[in-house]
Amino acid sequence: MYGHIYHQVRRPEPRLLEAFSEIPTATISDAMGRHGAMNVSIQPLYHDISMVGCALTVLCFPGDNIMTHAALQMVQPGDVLVIDEGDHQTGCFGHKSAMLARSKGGVGAVMSGCTRDARELRADRFPVFCRGVSPRAPQKNTPGSINVPVHVGGIVVHPGDIVVGDDDGVVVVPLHSAEEILAKAQARHRHEQRGPASSGELPLDPAGARLDLERLLEGKVVHHHEPVEWGP
Repeated sequence: MYGHIYHQVRRPEPRLLEAFSEIPTATISDAMGRHGAMNVSIQPLYHDISMVGCALTVLCFPGDNIMTHAALQMVQPGDVLVIDEGDHQTGCFGHKSAMLARSKGGVGAVMSGCTRDARELRADRFPVFCRGVSPRAPQKNTPGSINVPVHVGGIVVHPGDIVVGDDDGVVVVPLHSAEEILAKAQARHRHEQRGPASSGELPLDPAGARLDLERLLEGKVVHHHEPVEWGP
């Protein structure tokens, strides 16, 4: 789907972004039944990172970031650039792009490929989640599309989806079900903040039920209560 730029998309309300900013990605993913989390190829660029925003999606021709530069002109406050780059060996994003995005109110970038200018990005703490780091510059010749569905880290991201990132990685909340997911995530977060270590309780499973270890292990393990020695 190359050659299309959509300027009007449905956006999440600021209160939703604020609410999701208080919940870890792991808890959000659990509230979604283990779904929504990008795979481990997409990693935070630095530690103690935090990002919540609205997906401004960019579909690039492999090895070419001209559409990222076009998208930078469209950034609105609270936007996260979600870049489907196609060529995982090219530094498709860098420090100047990050600072331009920030000047317009952008709050982060997530990409299927690599970034460059890693030292400067870490120093200025612009949230970036990517496959890796590469000094190789992209081309700027072939147009892609903006605000179309993209595929990053095993997840299809639609324009306007809520994108949450922290040290664990990135979770994408579909905008059409954000209210329902938020309610489940908040309830789970409240429970987890009580702390299973202090209460003596096992953690919840991703469906929100208390772990019933006896039922889950029934017929699958054999218990041995007599002393045993291993080795010669």
